[in-house]
Amino acid sequence: MTLSKQGLPLLALLLFAGLTLFMGKSIADVAQHTAVESSIKAQWEKPEHPVQVPVVVVSGDYAIADWIQQPKGGRALLKQQHGHWQTLMCGDANLKQPRHLVAAGVPEADADKLTLALTQAEASLTLDEQTTINRFVGMTDLLKAPHHHD
Repeated sequence: MTLSKQGLPLLALLLFAGLTLFMGKSIADVAQHTAVESSIKAQWEKPEHPVQVPVVVVSGDYAIADWIQQPKGGRALLKQQHGHWQTLMCGDANLKQPRHLVAAGVPEADADKLTLALTQAEASLTLDEQTTINRFVGMTDLLKAPHHHD
């Protein structure tokens, strides 16, 4: 396949447009990750107990974040409302199952995307991080018990 001189500008334009879309998505992903991380830290971080947020996945107005606040860890389900992320619940591995997310009010399509993205993202965590995150047992609805984080 050879390109004519006339086809090269079109190819360059298409490559530039594709790169721009890719970079725009990456910038948006970083912004969402930062906003979710900031929300979690504002809610629970203390000077003597820092919070790490190694994984954030977002679909639509929902996010799941893995958090570590030594010696504990877990997962948090968040919803974006009026431009701010609110933590709806903290949970264990059940937050990796679409049916539990749907039961918590997450649309099915977003639940499927979140669980797939979470599984993929958690595969890059160290064994120590995975073990700490999996220490959380049960599901805690933070709208009913807003001060619970154990």
